Amino acid sequence: MSLLTRGINKLSQLEIDTNKDWQSREIANVKAVANNMVHGDVIFRGGSILERLTADAGKGYNFLRSRGPGLSPVWQDIESLVQYMTGAVNRAAAFDLSIPSPAISQVSQQASSPPGRVATGVLSPPEPEISLDTQTGPGGAVGSSPSLDIPTPGISGHAAIGSPVNGAVADDGGTQTDETSPANNDTANDMTLLPVTPAADDAYYFGKSSLWDWLELRIGTAGIGTWDIDWEYWNGAGWVSLSDVVDNTSGFRVTGTRLVLFAKPLDWAQASVGGIANLYWIRARVSAYTSIVTQPKGTRAFTWINY
Repeated sequence: MSLLTRGINKLSQLEIDTNKDWQSREIANVKAVANNMVHGDVIFRGGSILERLTADAGKGYNFLRSRGPGLSPVWQDIESLVQYMTGAVNRAAAFDLSIPSPAISQVSQQASSPPGRVATGVLSPPEPEISLDTQTGPGGAVGSSPSLDIPTPGISGHAAIGSPVNGAVADDGGTQTDETSPANNDTANDMTLLPVTPAADDAYYFGKSSLWDWLELRIGTAGIGTWDIDWEYWNGAGWVSLSDVVDNTSGFRVTGTRLVLFAKPLDWAQASVGGIANLYWIRARVSAYTSIVTQPKGTRAFTWINY
């Protein structure tokens, strides 16, 4: 049955009398649907009632597909259409190629607060070589087929493990304060990296029960002032300078998570600091002081071990 009758030649000119008894036409809810329609609605017949497509139907790259008599239309996206149209081609072009999966080791680093680990695979695959296999047929013709030799990839890697410090001590003029607990929680600015008024030889100590490789320090408040920091370790006889130091804290003058890198000493010895015994310590000692505007404060510290 055509709806464009009685002089109507555009769908926009069509008017439906919603008060008419449409139940005789097996449509029971014309008036209810019409009263709730807004601009842009799409209506379809579902069984004995009219139904409106949901407001978000058809968003994006979608299309409306009829499923045949007695079935409601459905929205499908373009990806589904492409998969349907190309499914047979994909199946016909599938290759039976078996390449062994290489074993991949992990380079792991411990994240912060609370410590976790992130891992990156390290894969060094060698390049495959292609050779030719030839055969001579009955007529003397020579046929060749490529042969792909895939060598086993070589894998290398290392892991670094981070953990809380076993000791943290603030030294103000020889008065040493155990700050191990503040160094191992996330309370901001509860580590006094330098005294309110520093002096030469004031220091902050970081210790671990086993040999370790570098320090991760989270600074909550950056220090402002003029002073110099020397990073040192205990060699069994005295405090001596660490080698190859890279102080990313800039002497406690920058905020955020910072690393202090150094060459692990071969003669590193255990010591007792602030009543905490038998740890491998490093310290940040004030070697020169001129002035201070803002006292540097720390939030948390970690020691890292390279395996």
